[in-house]
Amino acid sequence: MLFNEHQSKLWNSMLKFINDFRKGELGYFDLVGKLEGALYAGEFKDEELIKQWYNFWTPLEIWNATKGNSVTIEEVDQGLYDMESFLKNIPCNL
Repeated sequence: MLFNEHQSKLWNSMLKFINDFRKGELGYFDLVGKLEGALYAGEFKDEELIKQWYNFWTPLEIWNATKGNSVTIEEVDQGLYDMESFLKNIPCNL
């Protein structure tokens, strides 16, 4: 998969958002919103990539919809790990 520079930066920003949440620098509500915002801003065209991304994001959004910022790291840790692994396994040219 070839990303342009803008897309590569946005893809890597998703990893930063997850890290910021784990360090307590970003609330869960903001994390989930920023992840989706980065996907939209990247205007990615690969439908399979987008489908896979949503497969990892949707469980995070369910926690967001049900608990928002009251979610604990223990509740979402596996979902965050899965999303992080997915993001890291897609070469993004940076």
